[in-house]
Amino acid sequence: MELAHSLLLNEEALAQITEAKRPVFIFEWLRFLDKVLVAANKTDVKEKQKKLVEQLTGLISSSPGPPTRKLLAKNLAALYSIGDTFTVFQTLDKCNDIIKSKDDTSAYLPTKL
Repeated sequence: MELAHSLLLNEEALAQITEAKRPVFIFEWLRFLDKVLVAANKTDVKEKQKKLVEQLTGLISSSPGPPTRKLLAKNLAALYSIGDTFTVFQTLDKCNDIIKSKDDTSAYLPTKL
């Protein structure tokens, strides 16, 4: 799990992990990111912000569980409060698109719940 301890998600390590352990790896990284963003250097965050936003919004579309979604939201809020806010509306648009694209038919809901 020490591979999960960096400002950016280690996508190479994530690809090597089995499918069953990926949610745990992502959750660990999000917990680490939650602690690091508060203490991180603003210039370092701003340099990596674009890639970090891409990674976080990509994780949103993978339908994570409630604890992971809560950490994703908390990290995005911290990222935009520390870094640049220029792309916040683009990120909100992506989130709205993800919500709109979810299938809410009665046949889909019981299988997801």
